[in-house]
Amino acid sequence: MAFNVCTKEGKHLGITFGSSFQAGSFHIGGRNRRIVQIALTDHRAEDADLDYQKIKNVVAERHNAKSMLGKIKEEVLQQELNRLWEEEMAQGEADEEAFKNLYREFQPKDFDEKFIYRLFHLKNRFDLEPYWSGEPFDIKGFVLYDLNEGALYDGKTLLLEEPVKYIETTEEYKGIKPSHFVVTQRPEISIVGMGIGEGLLLGANISDFGGRNHTHSTKLTLLSGNTLYDTEVPIHIHAKKGMPLTMYVDQEKNIPVAFLCDEVLYTS
Repeated sequence: MAFNVCTKEGKHLGITFGSSFQAGSFHIGGRNRRIVQIALTDHRAEDADLDYQKIKNVVAERHNAKSMLGKIKEEVLQQELNRLWEEEMAQGEADEEAFKNLYREFQPKDFDEKFIYRLFHLKNRFDLEPYWSGEPFDIKGFVLYDLNEGALYDGKTLLLEEPVKYIETTEEYKGIKPSHFVVTQRPEISIVGMGIGEGLLLGANISDFGGRNHTHSTKLTLLSGNTLYDTEVPIHIHAKKGMPLTMYVDQEKNIPVAFLCDEVLYTS
């Protein structure tokens, strides 16, 4: 289920929203990252906003705590929840490396069934919307959150220690919410010569040659939330280290379709 997300000072930033897009690489440092999106919003997720019965059913199915007729075996489920709780509080071996930092700032003391459900939802990076029963809320955009580096602020809130000072716009592009980044390394722009066959595949006409005989791409290393992110895009982006960069990602196609940097909109 949703966790709220706040700064070191306790200022509310948003709500965890589900798995992030994969239009690049999070394998920085040789580790496969577990990345979720944070929906930037003034709204706070409360227990009443979340459909705990729905996630309870998912947990019961995953842990063989349902009868042949689909009824939850409450006693079996409770045993599984107790086991999951004990493993979490002991930081069990299965998650020790992946979530080693989660309890460095806060660790629950008493058994909390709803906490287990929220954590199960978070670690599996389920989308929020199917489990949201509250009123719709306004989303200003997204930043990324690396669960491998994440930490609890309290039982319902994750801590984002890195400041988010690179939001250039909250405007949508063709109905797509913005995802916010800052450029952390000098971008690398490549220009590659293009043969006639390649040009025709990319939409050029015979009359274009001389004009459309090469392609551009830009390699970017970006930071969003607490997540470093590598990507290469087929556009010449005039970005510099330290500049905010807004990306618009088509979630269904899993590709970026537009970028905003230094008040210039690039489309692909």
